[in-house]
Amino acid sequence: MEHVAAIMMLVGCGYGNVNCHELPASAAAYETMEDCQERLRPTVAAIETSAKVIFGKCQAVDPALFIEDEANARIRWSVTPDEELHVRIDIMQPTPPVMMASR
Repeated sequence: MEHVAAIMMLVGCGYGNVNCHELPASAAAYETMEDCQERLRPTVAAIETSAKVIFGKCQAVDPALFIEDEANARIRWSVTPDEELHVRIDIMQPTPPVMMASR
């Protein structure tokens, strides 16, 4: 299994940071943060999109997220008024099954 230490997040927006949406990255997971940072500019430059502004960021990831079957990760992102992409990875513990009884 490949070791994952960073992910690349790409977001495209209209002018004024409106109508922002995720953009696909050719390789979203990287073995090192340095690998991700090295590929960030070329990936952004190669993207074909109608977005007026593209934001890109490499985010460090706990490699255990990709090993443990028990935890789910959710990636949250936002573009600030200062035109900075913030990326956060939340760990979501699975909800235990609910049993219902009836007569």
